[in-house]
Amino acid sequence: MKKLLPVGLLVAAALMLTACSGGSSGSDSGASSGDEGALVVNGETIASGELLAAAQAEGSMVLYDSFPEAQWRALLDVFTEDTGVEVEHVRVVTAQLYERVVSEAGSGRLAADAIGLGDITLMQDLAKRGILASVESPNAIASLDPGLYDPDHYWYTASRNAMALAYNEELVPEADVPKSYEDLLDPKWKGQIGITPISIGGSAFAAFYVMRQVAGDDYWTKLAAQDPKQYQSVTPMTQDIVRGEIPLGFTSPSVVAAARAQGSPVNSVLFAEGTPVFANLVALAANSSSPNAAKLYLEWLESKRGQQTVSEVAGEFPARDDIPHEYAGALVPSGGANIIIPPFKVWLDSRDQLTSEWESIFNG
Repeated sequence: MKKLLPVGLLVAAALMLTACSGGSSGSDSGASSGDEGALVVNGETIASGELLAAAQAEGSMVLYDSFPEAQWRALLDVFTEDTGVEVEHVRVVTAQLYERVVSEAGSGRLAADAIGLGDITLMQDLAKRGILASVESPNAIASLDPGLYDPDHYWYTASRNAMALAYNEELVPEADVPKSYEDLLDPKWKGQIGITPISIGGSAFAAFYVMRQVAGDDYWTKLAAQDPKQYQSVTPMTQDIVRGEIPLGFTSPSVVAAARAQGSPVNSVLFAEGTPVFANLVALAANSSSPNAAKLYLEWLESKRGQQTVSEVAGEFPARDDIPHEYAGALVPSGGANIIIPPFKVWLDSRDQLTSEWESIFNG
């Protein structure tokens, strides 16, 4: 059950993390041809026969995005199984990916057919530069809250990704696990906390924005005094937590859940004060060499089948409100996770100013 409530400048969503149910993912595709060859999976018509045939004729597409490789690769494998369209996945952290897209497009060599970014300010800039195509997605428009896609149809929300505190279970007994932002200011955690700079993309922006909203305007200064270790991506940070190089770090609970499933002694804790969540956006390139394959990917991703795969395979909150999600094993407040999403307008209006302030506090 999901209920959205306004909280100051934030949009807060109170979600009970419930077990996923319904549909299927992985190898049990249930894909079939409907009327006139339409793509039908588990009784859901995802795309017309005309689009499916055109995409299969192209055969493959290239996706640039910033989602952790292992999780999104698994999702893409389900897409390929359902559609027969292969996907080359190029994963780069958000800020660097944006620079790559702008550079390649500027020289007429953009290889991407679809682009995924976790930063609305950068995605909006790509649209203004003419790099993105305006494409109406019937599945997205029918199922997403209007605030989760661009009214001019340049981008759509693919998933809503959380940030939480991860910890090494061999280094931090459960009784000592921080349960609030204030707990991280305990002197025993000085030099022991991993973070990513606010400038890398949506994950860090959401995390630090929410920290300040729920823990006070001076929280960044207090946390900086703890001498946290900075990483340029959540993936190497999580690897260091797994190895015991650091005991704690703000990272993606889906990455932690994947490591935990492989037997690593790691887990996540979602603070009752608020769990930061940001929108992972998807868009299609204006000069795509495989426009039909990219459009099919968009329609599949925004379908019920695709959104169930986001939850069950990629391990993140779906963009659609009718698909439940849980982070396996995570420590969740008794009342459920208090999900807080920085509104797009606040992000667009304050990103540069907050980034400058963060740099002064943490790297000044």
